[in-house]
Parts: sequence; C-alpha cells; structure tokens
Amino acid sequence: MTKDVHGYELAEGVVFTRLPFGGGVLVEGATLALAECTESQAAVVQDLLDSPVKKPEQGFARDLLESGWLVERKDVR
Repeated sequence: MTKDVHGYELAEGVVFTRLPFGGGVLVEGATLALAECTESQAAVVQDLLDSPVKKPEQGFARDLLESGWLVERKDVR
C-alpha cells in the first residue's frame, strides 16, 4: 500500500467560505481561529482545493500549509 499526494484539502475542523462581496474566510471550529482572505487569496484557496494535483508550495499556498489551514490530500492505494 502506498500513499500518493493528490492536491490539498482543508485541515480537520477547518471550513472555507467564499463571501458574497468578495474574498473568503477560513474558520477552525474547535478554536474559532479565523483567517480572512482577499479575493485573490480566496481564489488561491479555491484553486488548491479544486486541483486534483499537488501544486508548488510557494507564497500564500505555503503559508496556508505551514499554518495548518490546509493539508496534503493523500489517496491510499
């Protein structure tokens, strides 16, 4: 059995919501930690979540991973 990385997903307990006026928010339910996203940042989050492949971890994407908002999605074979 091997684990292959296939994109990213929200960390356990994290919810991402796009806002109707632009941007978005990430909320961690247990601690109620909140991260506001500009429209361009929200687009990056959505792109990372929608992509079936792992993308380079740089800039804002790296920050999201290092701070624990996103984790690598692993498919088990």
